[in-house]
Amino acid sequence: METKKLMDEIDLILHTSKVGTMSTSSSPTVSEYMTYYIKDYALYTETEKNSPIISGIEHNPLVQITLGSDEQSDNHLEIMGETEVVTDREIIDWLAQEKGPLTVAADMVMLKIMALKVKLVGE
Repeated sequence: METKKLMDEIDLILHTSKVGTMSTSSSPTVSEYMTYYIKDYALYTETEKNSPIISGIEHNPLVQITLGSDEQSDNHLEIMGETEVVTDREIIDWLAQEKGPLTVAADMVMLKIMALKVKLVGE
């Protein structure tokens, strides 16, 4: 696939697919469905402070995300990324606005995932 078409397909999936899985790299592996939001090519999501995902990334911040394969595209992305807890108020407020009327609950933690490797799978 030519580079421009490849990048266009990756952009389409990133900007239209919001739900996917996140798996930790710790042992035992933890995998959960998450809702993702994108800003400046970083993925953001939220989880409970005491969730197994948080326990997993405390031991190893590397995660595997699978995103896509919906009505917009038959392709999906496999993303390996590094996760960090978001404390920046501007990002937290942006995420709360993106989610709509639901607000960020006190027992929730915002996560930022920076992609280290992206693989387009499909066609």
